[in-house]
Amino acid sequence: MEKHEKQLTVAIIDDDESVLDAVKMVLEDQDWIANTYASGEAFLSDFKQLKPDCIILDSNLMGMSGAAVARSIRENLDTTPIVVLTAYPTTPQTIEIKKVGASMILVKPVSAMALIEQIQQVVTQNRIVHT
Repeated sequence: MEKHEKQLTVAIIDDDESVLDAVKMVLEDQDWIANTYASGEAFLSDFKQLKPDCIILDSNLMGMSGAAVARSIRENLDTTPIVVLTAYPTTPQTIEIKKVGASMILVKPVSAMALIEQIQQVVTQNRIVHT
């Protein structure tokens, strides 16, 4: 696989351990840093120190909802791209995340190549807008 100049840091938030493991493996195959979180609360406690280049967020989390996580990120005026990874693209939770400011919604299952391409796209767009 193609290597990139800057090692990206990606936060993955999903309450399904198999999804966390699979996405982490795909991202690490790109030599990216993948930090996994089983809850929105766990991620938000690390967020300011982590400063990821991209956030992959499940819309249907147990506990704090994906929409609440996205809202918390945007309320802090943070522009980090949020890619929603969901099996339920038309649920109220997913629609709310999009309204709050998700960069993209991908429907599970998603191919490794599609996920990588979409992350690269939203990170590049974010850098262009905020440089």
